[in-house]
Amino acid sequence: MSIRNIGSVGLVILLGLVIGVLGIVENDLYTVGVLIVIIGGVGVAVLVGEYVIRYVSNRPPPA
Repeated sequence: MSIRNIGSVGLVILLGLVIGVLGIVENDLYTVGVLIVIIGGVGVAVLVGEYVIRYVSNRPPPA
């Protein structure tokens, strides 16, 4: 999990929020914004899963 990946996911979510706010004018833009935010949420889930896998694999075994 690198800073580059976190930044990319953050930009996707920010883009979805901006397009969603523009959806006040046009309903289709709101729908597209929501879909982009959902894709960003999947990206967050992937990053969290990667972090958990690395954390569990680096723990010392129980005594």
